[in-house]
Amino acid sequence: MNKKIISIICATVLTLCAVVGGVVFTGMQTNASGTQMTVSVESPTVEKDDEVKVLVTASSGESMSYIKADLSYDPEKLELVGTSTDLATGANGEIQIIETLAYGETERTYELTFKALEVGATDIRLYDAYIEQYESLEMLSLEGDSTSLEVVVNTAISEDARIKELMIAGVQKLEEKFSPDVYEYNVEVGVDMEMLIYSAVPMEEDSVVTAPEDLMLAIGENHFEILVTAPAGNTQTYVINVTRLDHELESETETESETETETESALETGVESETETETETEPETESETLGEELLGEPQPYSYE
Repeated sequence: MNKKIISIICATVLTLCAVVGGVVFTGMQTNASGTQMTVSVESPTVEKDDEVKVLVTASSGESMSYIKADLSYDPEKLELVGTSTDLATGANGEIQIIETLAYGETERTYELTFKALEVGATDIRLYDAYIEQYESLEMLSLEGDSTSLEVVVNTAISEDARIKELMIAGVQKLEEKFSPDVYEYNVEVGVDMEMLIYSAVPMEEDSVVTAPEDLMLAIGENHFEILVTAPAGNTQTYVINVTRLDHELESETETESETETETESALETGVESETETETETEPETESETLGEELLGEPQPYSYE
């Protein structure tokens, strides 16, 4: 195959690619001047359990015939509770807006209502956005956008993130006396206890107690954190340090039983010792009595 034939083949391939590319991408442009989609929030902060409105706005210098956009949010921080139109649908962190417009509209706004679930910073992101121009039928691919929101503690509801009762399976007594205002405890368990099993009762019924992901106990020292989230959204952490021994841990009942046995043994030994002492001293007492009988009562000294 000579160089001329190779050149013809290459030119043909390039031409086909250009044609296919033209067919595939005809009418698709990126962000023409004056055409955009934005996402904004009515207030940069919202208290936990309150609602906040988010606005998605599409605008263009020409009439629009079609709008499409996707949005994402953190479902652990926010919950979608309402929209201004049935054309905006979604849940669990994803929302999609799709609408075909009548002639003449150059701006369109969609209102989304969210409920704040957890304290902390979060973002609402707009991506995969398109607008079709009515007259030219050009489909424009637009740049994404995002807005930030801070969920803060709600001072109108309880901020008590303490616990009122803490129980640990297999542990009869904490080294530190439990108090809602003491946030770290140390316990010792035997080798037969392989997992930390506990119960933590919060002061407030609506508080949320979050357990550590891994509750398995290794031989030696183990560190666990229990997170309590108050209804207002603030948190408190309780720390439990567990030392797992490489042998069984004697229970208080066994210890008390051993102590009682030792005490009884000591008492029995004492009684036996006293009995032996009395037995040894009895002959001596009898001897003294016998001597007195033989000698009679002492007589006053007299000289004849």
